Amino acid sequence: MSKMIRTNSNAQNNTNISNERATGSGHHHNNRAEQPRFFEETFLPQSVRNDYLSAAEETEYEISVNTRRVYNTSFSVFSRYCAEHQLQALPADPRSVISFIGHQKELIQESTGVQLSKQTLTTRLAAIRYHHIQAGFHSPTEHPLVIRVMRGLSRNQSRHVSDYDQQPIMYDEVEMLIQAIDEQVQPLTRARDKAIIQLGLQGGFRRSELADIKVQYVNFLRNKLKVRLPYSKSNQQGQREWKDLPDHEPFAALDAVKNWLSLANIEDGHLFRSLSRDGKNLRPYQMKDRHSGSSSLLNKNSGFLTGDDIYRIIKKYCTKAGLPAKFYGAHSLRSGCVTQLHENNKDHLYIMARTGHTDPRSLRHYLKPKD
Repeated sequence: MSKMIRTNSNAQNNTNISNERATGSGHHHNNRAEQPRFFEETFLPQSVRNDYLSAAEETEYEISVNTRRVYNTSFSVFSRYCAEHQLQALPADPRSVISFIGHQKELIQESTGVQLSKQTLTTRLAAIRYHHIQAGFHSPTEHPLVIRVMRGLSRNQSRHVSDYDQQPIMYDEVEMLIQAIDEQVQPLTRARDKAIIQLGLQGGFRRSELADIKVQYVNFLRNKLKVRLPYSKSNQQGQREWKDLPDHEPFAALDAVKNWLSLANIEDGHLFRSLSRDGKNLRPYQMKDRHSGSSSLLNKNSGFLTGDDIYRIIKKYCTKAGLPAKFYGAHSLRSGCVTQLHENNKDHLYIMARTGHTDPRSLRHYLKPKD
């Protein structure tokens, strides 16, 4: 008789899919039993084990690494609040969530002196929802009263929150940033950072998209640079998405990217790489093998920039250029792209093709009506 994989009645084996569902799965078994149950085989044959584990690995890509980090941080805040007031965090009572919202909306941030934004509070709720679903519970954030509280919060104009977003980086600011980059001693640093600024601006990239660009996604054509995006925030299903970046626009990225690749001698892998502390060399580049099973530090992704690295680079040059860095960030390149195209009389469809927006209403955040 072939060896079998046994699954117990409370689906503990299934919870290993995400490695995050163990939390709250012990003494809350009675709560879980009240939820709708899926049919479960009493035994799973050993022959399907590899198929099951192979499919389960895909949950690693369910959300981005950054989103997972943000959700874990936000849920930790909620868990600490519940522990302080002797409430259960997982599964949570909707009234506990409402109390948490009441507490969070009154907090004053020490760094800014203002209250948490609606977006931050929405992220807190998204984290609670995510962790409940991962643990197999119905989310308390879907309770009608929780929804009503958040709707009211979005219309409350008396809260003191930050009244500014990241300002767009326009051509005048780009010129100042390029001058600051030219002061760098090392040619590699100058070439890389110019390519980041110019490509980020012209393509309207998000910082995560900039960090994820691979060399094989970049094509140099006669009069334009063509960049493929396998995935983006608005394209999470891997549909074909290209950005055509003509070389006749101010601060066009074609020559800057070509110069960086030539100087760095990069032929594949991530486009934007980490540099040694002295800026003279590229750091060793490697991508881990997800099937190797090794947890060694030698088997970690390394040698390329992340979205946070790009954010810090832009902040650094804003400071060097004498711009108020607190008003600028990586998203300033994206908003600068939209604003510049709009001021050059490009219509919404043209702008959306450049930036990847899927709804023209989303451009209203960037654009001011023309006189």
